[in-house]
Amino acid sequence: MNGLTGGEGEEKGGKRGEGGRRALLKARKLVKEFPAGGTRKNPLVVHAVTDVDLDIYEGETLALVGESGCGKSTLGRVLIRLLEPTSGEIYYEGKNIVGMKEADFAGLRRQMQIIFQDPYASLNPRMSVRQIIGEPLVTYGMKDKGELEARVRELMREVGIAQEFYNRYPHQFSGGQRQRIGIARAIALNPKLIICDEPVSALDVSIQSQVLNLLKDLQERYGLTYLFISHDLSVVKFIADRVCVMFLGKICEIGDTESLYAQPLHPYTKFLLNAIPKADPRLRGQEKELLAGEIPSPVSPPAGCRFHTRCPYAKEICRRETPEGVLVGERKVFCHFPLG
Repeated sequence: MNGLTGGEGEEKGGKRGEGGRRALLKARKLVKEFPAGGTRKNPLVVHAVTDVDLDIYEGETLALVGESGCGKSTLGRVLIRLLEPTSGEIYYEGKNIVGMKEADFAGLRRQMQIIFQDPYASLNPRMSVRQIIGEPLVTYGMKDKGELEARVRELMREVGIAQEFYNRYPHQFSGGQRQRIGIARAIALNPKLIICDEPVSALDVSIQSQVLNLLKDLQERYGLTYLFISHDLSVVKFIADRVCVMFLGKICEIGDTESLYAQPLHPYTKFLLNAIPKADPRLRGQEKELLAGEIPSPVSPPAGCRFHTRCPYAKEICRRETPEGVLVGERKVFCHFPLG
């Protein structure tokens, strides 16, 4: 079903949301499952994303954090339809893009781009920098060779790649330079929304800050909106306006970065923050409550709150009932017994 029906249009059609900001993208009851074998009568599925409601506001950086395997990257890809959702709705600027025909979606797809995690794997080794950055421009109709070269060179300047590297190939660049090429490719079509899928996790720490500063500069220059996927909470604190914490395919807590780091409301958020290494040696000896146990299988997630098998505060209701979202100020937490 395309478009909006009934009263949903006003709520999901790009109206002003939290704090008067305009939601660029909204997800409602989003589910993504993958087949995992089993039998015809009893098929097994991986519950990668389950009943996710999410708003991404224009011009913000929303960070998506959690342990490896929690569904962060899957959610990012589903939101821009690199993967089709199993069920649920996604509204981009008020239009329901789930099930939209590819011909209708083509005009919107150029407004949504992605920067991949691995700069070594995400660039075609047989294509030069000129071809890699120019490919989306050619795909969307730029035929004039002079115009194409001028635009590619402009993008190279924007991301800090020297002009003499115009005809070089990916193997001739460092990891940081390759990621800059990937960023240039992502901004080539002047998108509104960019999914940053752990864009600095494969880089040296000294290079990470350069790439993060580049992303912030580009956001300010072009008015970009980022969904920044990461498991590094130190990086997230630097770049994010809001943080969404995920565990085993479900959202635990979402709110502004400053208050979430100062006072986590979900036990899982608290344990993630406790795991951040302390820069001050005098603070490293302080005892911190750390997370124990193994992550449950996404093929057979536990009933009730999915975190209850690892939560030291869990009670009987946590084992039986899935917690509803509770608003605490401007933050939302999915917990029967929020902290504080």
